[in-house]
Amino acid sequence: MIVNKTTPVPFYLELGQLTADSVKHLTPSFDHLPPNPYADGAFRLRRYSRFTVTQNRIKRLPSQAFVQDESINHFQGNVVRRYDEIDDKIVNDPAFVELFEHFQTMANVADNTPIEVHQLRIFADHKSVEVAPEGVHQDGFDRIGIYVMQRHNIDGGHINVHLDKNSPALISHDFDKGEFVVLNDRRFFHSAQPIKPRDGEQGYMDIFVLTANLVH
Repeated sequence: MIVNKTTPVPFYLELGQLTADSVKHLTPSFDHLPPNPYADGAFRLRRYSRFTVTQNRIKRLPSQAFVQDESINHFQGNVVRRYDEIDDKIVNDPAFVELFEHFQTMANVADNTPIEVHQLRIFADHKSVEVAPEGVHQDGFDRIGIYVMQRHNIDGGHINVHLDKNSPALISHDFDKGEFVVLNDRRFFHSAQPIKPRDGEQGYMDIFVLTANLVH
């Protein structure tokens, strides 16, 4: 394909990794996630907040409930869920800004676009646990970023990217230490392998998920 200066280049998928210092700053906060009262609370802890970013400055948006249509999320669709906000100490850390810098640049997300952030610990005690009980799916946004901050005492948990709902994984990788994928959620599907703890002890994955709809 010949591209000239007037030809828009479509965004599809980008891979990257946060700096080791940013990972070191952000991972301790996952130890303080509150209980989750919803159906996935037996294996997922979560905080959820909304922000805008302008010239690398983060502004927190008013708290609101999180809900996905049943056509998108067959596991918890149409359930109105309210989670505690992401802690101010993390939001004010320059390492948190790095998440947004990559997401905005790689996904062509403009300043002042609302960005939703989920902070998740997915854990397994003594048995295999589904990381993505929805299976191969889309989240219903224009853009999504999945940042795996750390993996502890687990096997499995590969993040998979698919061309369509019924295709094998185009990418399958055990993301770790701040590795991430930013993708066009209208173009690709994603899933994850279950995790299983090693040696009968608890294991977990810590993840930030960023989502945004573009302003058209």
